[in-house]
Amino acid sequence: MATEFFQELKEALNKNEAFVLCTVVETIGSSPGTVGQKMIVFRDGKTVGTVGGGINEERVRQAAIDLFKNGSSTILTFDLANPLEGEEPVCGGKARVYIEMIASEPKMIVFGAGHIGKVLAKMAALARFRVTLVDERPEYADPALFPECDEVVCAKYEDAVDQLEINDRTFAVVVTPGHLKDKEVLEKVLPTPAPYVGLVSSAKKMVEMKDALVALGNSRERAESIFAPIGINLGSTTPEEIAVEILAQIVAFRNGKIIRFSRE
Repeated sequence: MATEFFQELKEALNKNEAFVLCTVVETIGSSPGTVGQKMIVFRDGKTVGTVGGGINEERVRQAAIDLFKNGSSTILTFDLANPLEGEEPVCGGKARVYIEMIASEPKMIVFGAGHIGKVLAKMAALARFRVTLVDERPEYADPALFPECDEVVCAKYEDAVDQLEINDRTFAVVVTPGHLKDKEVLEKVLPTPAPYVGLVSSAKKMVEMKDALVALGNSRERAESIFAPIGINLGSTTPEEIAVEILAQIVAFRNGKIIRFSRE
């Protein structure tokens, strides 16, 4: 079991595959688990290793799956002193399990679930991004339409930015229905650590947008870092093709290559 565990751990790290590491960090009294026992949980729910088995191990597994949505860490505490007539463990002790995201897949937030946004969200999930799709319109922001996405948020764009965790592994794509909504999102996203911010825009419109963002207190350097027009130029005309252009640029950025849109 130990050999299999560490082999799976090594392979996941080598592939930069997201997984949650669960470790028993404390036991008090009688407990099925022992301090130091570990279990890996992958995005699909597959596990390797153990933290003691039983119903509480399943609870740890479910909590680990939930962790893929927020990327944080937490400690789970289990009381094992329960009455015999119930379904809870009756070992008599307590156990604490620390769960943490060890390798985190990059996150993409797509603001706008219109023709381009909805296609991009589905493609990005296939490219191993954790995808959050945001739209103000309930008929567009329907989780049932996007089972590939980790999260579908129906809220005002500016409010959604406040709700979401945006860090230095977050790719933000702005494809809202209009330039006023675009500006709302950019005003909120630009001060965050997101390394990639892209906008569907004409070159002329983007000059005016960048000036407005600088006037709001953003640095000129940060404003100029916006990828707009977004994507690489493949001569695309359909939403599907444009989504390919955007995703290609983002994947290149993720892999250390900066390719900006060019009409040449």
